[in-house]
Amino acid sequence: MMAIMDAHEAQRDLEEARLSYNVSVQPPLPRWAPPLCGLLIAAAVALAGLAPQGIWWRLAALAAAAVLAVLARAVVLAIRTRQGVRGLRGPARKAQAALATSALAVFVVSLNTPGEVRWMYVAMGVAAGIIVWVTLHKKTRS
Repeated sequence: MMAIMDAHEAQRDLEEARLSYNVSVQPPLPRWAPPLCGLLIAAAVALAGLAPQGIWWRLAALAAAAVLAVLARAVVLAIRTRQGVRGLRGPARKAQAALATSALAVFVVSLNTPGEVRWMYVAMGVAAGIIVWVTLHKKTRS
């Protein structure tokens, strides 16, 4: 009976340590950050696909989309800096690497997007915006 109680206590302590670590490397966000970042990412993906056919206009639209995506990242990093967390550690570093790879893929593919499938970028933008919003909402202050 005592061994079972010790195992439960150890499990609870381990979970508390994990939670403490996660909060230290990914502090809670204010409530306004998730919707703002979600909208910026949605606009970036949609703009990448809706770029006009001319190469210079397409490059300009992709540059504007990249600025929107970088702005979303800058918002989160600025909040983290104000909370005393500098740089990316642990799960935040892994998440940023995955996001950068995904963003690069979206922008490279959007360079040759035919006009018939541009609507898919709007749908992908909405989906990406919702995913970012929900994911960051899980990290907001209670």
